[in-house]
Amino acid sequence: MNTAATHHPPKPAANNAAHRQAGVLSGIRVLDFTWKTVGPWAPRLLTHYGAEVIHVERAGGWDDHRFATHRSLTTDAPEPNHVQGDKPLYTDPYFNTLHHGKLAISLNTRHPEGLAIVERLIPQCDAIVENFSAEVFPNWGLTWERIHQLNPKIIYMSSSGFGHTGEWKGYRSFGPTAAAQSGLSLASGLPGQPPAGWGYSYLDVMGGWMGGLALMQGLLQVKKTGEGFYIDYSVTEGAMTMVGTYLLDYQVNGRGMRRPDFPPGNRAVFPQVAPHNTYRCTGTDRVGQHWWVFIACETQAQFEALCAVMQQPDLALDPKFATNEARVAHQDELDIIIGGWTRARRRYDIMRQCQAAGIIAAVVQSAEDRVEYDPQLQHREVFPIIEHPELGECPYEGYPPKLSRTPAFVHGRAPLLAEHNQYVYGELLGMSATDIDGLRARGVI
Repeated sequence: MNTAATHHPPKPAANNAAHRQAGVLSGIRVLDFTWKTVGPWAPRLLTHYGAEVIHVERAGGWDDHRFATHRSLTTDAPEPNHVQGDKPLYTDPYFNTLHHGKLAISLNTRHPEGLAIVERLIPQCDAIVENFSAEVFPNWGLTWERIHQLNPKIIYMSSSGFGHTGEWKGYRSFGPTAAAQSGLSLASGLPGQPPAGWGYSYLDVMGGWMGGLALMQGLLQVKKTGEGFYIDYSVTEGAMTMVGTYLLDYQVNGRGMRRPDFPPGNRAVFPQVAPHNTYRCTGTDRVGQHWWVFIACETQAQFEALCAVMQQPDLALDPKFATNEARVAHQDELDIIIGGWTRARRRYDIMRQCQAAGIIAAVVQSAEDRVEYDPQLQHREVFPIIEHPELGECPYEGYPPKLSRTPAFVHGRAPLLAEHNQYVYGELLGMSATDIDGLRARGVI
């Protein structure tokens, strides 16, 4: 039975005025040379608190992510009129996620006039960020010493896989590289099989959050001291925080990193409790995948409550299930009993019943559930909707923490290609229309 479209709350209405709000970082300006994922994520986080982030794209081209999921099947060459393949240039969802709230300019940094413009923009900014390989900025003449000379109060953050010092500083990397190097890949997979890695480039996103934290710390430090500084951020080193228990186990006990002989799956290991699993429910989604619910009982009272909800109170008296130790020893049989109860019921009904009785339970939601139907996320406005001139009404990813006095918000939609050239070159740098036309004619912007 496909019931994907039933019993869902309505979608939220568009909020096109969100970008007009002020924020605790209003007045902060960031010059953003980032690309791919880990770089753009960090400055985007600052837009949620009102920072003005100017994303720089190369003149005559654009950020890879503008068309990354819509490459032409016959050629990689850009097509005219902002179209790539059969899709408009602005429809790529990943670009709209990574860069919403930012401004966008085009600039040819390989042209002497382009680099001169960068040097004029640096004094106008509070931070400059990039995630190129170690030699790119120095080859442009933009060493930390030069950047600091141009603006003694600026923060310069460089994100890279291995950092900008040491033997490996020039090594290329991206999210899966950091996962492998940090040990996360080795910790993932089945016993006796090759490391499985992760299905998504998780460390690109996690790295972006850590980079955003570093930028916030930098802004606070500059406010205290009035002196700018350089942030050399190695994503691989950040990723090692995710394997801290393995490192501690080696340091204290001398045990090497290994995967368990019997992967626990959804069952609990530290500590062992039962039940602790996902259970199939009635119905499927629109592509035919079964629906599931997660249920766990950490205490005897929770298990007895679950037995009452299932209308099987005698189950708590059965010697095989009367204690947690007994339930752990008979998990297979217990899971069959619980699964038989959930199989005939709707997932959200199960979650509500269990939670009302004090039992840990949650629907195993899909991305569609979270974005389209989750009433809790809608209540907390996690995906506010902003009008986009090419895409219409679009949901954007908000900032999860809710601060009472300095709330975060979606600062605005993703920018169109070179949309803010006039603002940056005209208003910030004071160039005339003739100057800007000349730069465009010479391929500088």
